[in-house]
Amino acid sequence: MKIAYIIPGFRESTKQEKYKKITRGLRKKGFIPINVKIKWKYKTMSNYVNQFLKKYQHHDNQSCIIIGFSFGAMIAFIVSSKINVKEIFLCSLSPYFKEDLPRLKKTWKRDVGKKRIKALENYSFGTIGKKIKCKITFLAGAKEGNIILKRINEAGKKLSNGKVYIIKDVGHDISNEKYLNELLKKIK
Repeated sequence: MKIAYIIPGFRESTKQEKYKKITRGLRKKGFIPINVKIKWKYKTMSNYVNQFLKKYQHHDNQSCIIIGFSFGAMIAFIVSSKINVKEIFLCSLSPYFKEDLPRLKKTWKRDVGKKRIKALENYSFGTIGKKIKCKITFLAGAKEGNIILKRINEAGKKLSNGKVYIIKDVGHDISNEKYLNELLKKIK
């Protein structure tokens, strides 16, 4: 039995059409998709991680994958340092790790909020990455913007178990057909 957990982006829901398309694509590949509902309001990263862990059921690590988009990719990255899975698919990984915070635009920080930014100081990409044993697939659109592309390219270089795929002519948009097709092509 192949299981795929899907974690949406910040303030998004897996009930949105873009995640339903991922779910349908996974079913065609023989996966049982499990949509993870994240309660975003008034919560921080530790809350999001705990919400996922409550939903997660222990599976044979060779049959379980996690897919996360943007902030959901951060959640997938962090939880994969705590559980054993076959592979994680980090789509447009958000650059909100401790190492990224000094580079963030003020508008990005304001959008996420002071409380979340303060809590994110506890999440070091380097420290967490050392604990991850599974295969990591990073996907991003070529038009994501420098901060996101820098985070993903640095991640790919630092983690020997990671591989980066940049999708041409796509921005921060997992609903784009090119993005969706590339994601589903990488999932085995």
